[in-house]
Amino acid sequence: MKIGSILGILMLSAAIMYGEWKSSKEKRSRIVSAGITAVATVIGIILLFQPRFPGPTQVMKLVFGSVDKLMK
Repeated sequence: MKIGSILGILMLSAAIMYGEWKSSKEKRSRIVSAGITAVATVIGIILLFQPRFPGPTQVMKLVFGSVDKLMK
């Protein structure tokens, strides 16, 4: 059951990365979108085994929340 979920997450993230890679012309943009997708994929897989772990949205908010406050 969990192996199927892991494979599904990996296939979805690979499709997202492929689509973003093809649509973007800038190398920097490609790297950033692939990195964010990879981090979200890892967090999603961890959530399968540790459901109490904060979700990808909460982790991104925690990481980039302070950056948002500094930019204002």
